[in-house]
Amino acid sequence: MSVPTPPSGLVARLPPPPGEQMRPFLEATAVCLTRHGLSRCSMTDIAREMGVSRSTVYRQLGSVEEAAWLLLSRDLHAFYKTLPDMFAGAHGPEVIIRPLSALLHQAWANPVLVKVLRDEPDFVGRALTSHIGPMLDQGAQMMAPLYRDLMDAGSIRRQDPTALAHWLLRIFMMLTIAPPPADVDRLLEDMLLPVLTP
Repeated sequence: MSVPTPPSGLVARLPPPPGEQMRPFLEATAVCLTRHGLSRCSMTDIAREMGVSRSTVYRQLGSVEEAAWLLLSRDLHAFYKTLPDMFAGAHGPEVIIRPLSALLHQAWANPVLVKVLRDEPDFVGRALTSHIGPMLDQGAQMMAPLYRDLMDAGSIRRQDPTALAHWLLRIFMMLTIAPPPADVDRLLEDMLLPVLTP
């Protein structure tokens, strides 16, 4: 039974990846966000880190928040490129559990996210209450076609793919904010295998 590859439509629905010319701006943004946090980082900080004028940074990034979204887009596109290898060696529900685990480990190791979650709970709360609904809807629309393909291939149990996507995104977001005390791979298997096994 073949496992479908991640559909090209999935990456097409992501924000476009920043071009190579943006790399030094994003690297400087990552350094400054890790140092100052999102609410305290300024365009002046990024310009100083790069050794360029503030107007140059404004022209390229627009704002600190826009720069943070560009960083996220870059990381999501980089993660997407790793999915075919994960899918190649996965069987059954592993095609969902492996990428979910890998993305959690990547999130927990991201210094910008670690800084924001640790030092800016008020910002995290505002961001979640303001944007959580649209973010979940958009993520579910992106993932549902992939889950439908996995169901058609017999890799996971047939169910409503959009509802499954919403549920998995909520699990991911909660685990990102509050990492479990136990091994996450074991936790995901215990939680998800009964729901996903055909």
